[in-house]
Parts: sequence; structure tokens; C-alpha cells
Amino acid sequence: GSENIPLYLDLGLSVHKLGELGRVPLENLSLEGSSHKTLRQTLRRAERAECSFEVIPAEGVASMIDPLKRISDAWLGDKNTREKGFSLGSFQPDYLMRTPVAVVRQAEKVVAFSNLWVSGEREEVSPDLMRFDPENSPNGVMDYLFVESMLWAQAQGYRWFCLGMAPLSGLSEHRLAPIWSRMGTLLF
Repeated sequence: GSENIPLYLDLGLSVHKLGELGRVPLENLSLEGSSHKTLRQTLRRAERAECSFEVIPAEGVASMIDPLKRISDAWLGDKNTREKGFSLGSFQPDYLMRTPVAVVRQAEKVVAFSNLWVSGEREEVSPDLMRFDPENSPNGVMDYLFVESMLWAQAQGYRWFCLGMAPLSGLSEHRLAPIWSRMGTLLF
């Protein structure tokens, strides 16, 4: 943590920013107030489109593999890409069956999903593999999946919802910045 930075520097280590991490504190998360108007609209729009949300426990994911695979293949086809796997999960049934999976259904048909990494001490929840059916999903379906996932994590007693890291984001750009920061900014 940041409280240990002086110790690390005293030991001869150096600090290099790698990017910015997005974490939502869940303890007091509320959709009330004008600042969360768009989140409420996201939920209402999805509900009008007959969407529903559910988290499938890891032991129930095996029965969902076929519809999840169909969505994943459609998503990859729409993006004209293939599976990655370096910094994000890839569609591997054995991998998906180890974690809970958040699903969005529209009129009972699964149209979007994300597997969820959950910490053992109910500290943090983080989505990993995120996919939606590009032809059969309503607009904003992933926003709906994220909002509902945060509300689910809050109800389960988790403290944080991690949105992941934006690599090389927020690095210093000024001419006296370290070369690492300037090159990172250029790449970003």
C-alpha cells in the first residue's frame, strides 16, 4: 500500500505507475440522487426490454456452457477477432465453471454474461470475461450487467467492485517526467 512507499524507496526500489485502477466502494452504494440518474435509467430501460439479471453459482455454470459459448462466438465474430488470454480471461469451459457467472436474460434467453472473480473474505468482486450477443441484445445491456453486478456484490457483503486497470493511463506527460512515463503516455 501507499503507506509503505517510503520503506520501498529506502530499500532502493523505485516507483513506476503502470496505469489506473477503477474500484467502486460498495458499502454506501446507492442509485438515489441526481448523480446516479443515468444508472437508474439503465435499469429501467433494460427492464422495459424484458431483461433480468442473475448470478449463477460456480456449481451451476456447467449447465449454462452452451448458451454462453453461443454468445461468446457471436461476440468474437462481430469483433472479427479471436480469443486473447494474456490479461483477460478467454472462453474456456473449465475456467468458467470455477467462478460465479452473472447473466442477463431477455425474455428468458441469455444475451450477456460475465464471470466474476470473488475474494474469499468478501473484499472484492471483479468481472473478467465479458460478452454479449451483438445481434440480440438491447442497447446498454453491458451497463445493465455492471450495475446489477455491483448491486449483487453489495447485497452479498463485498466491499469493492473492481472495474479493472486501464494500462498506461494517467502517466505524467511533462518534459521532466521519467522516460517510462513519457513512452507509456505515447503508447496509451
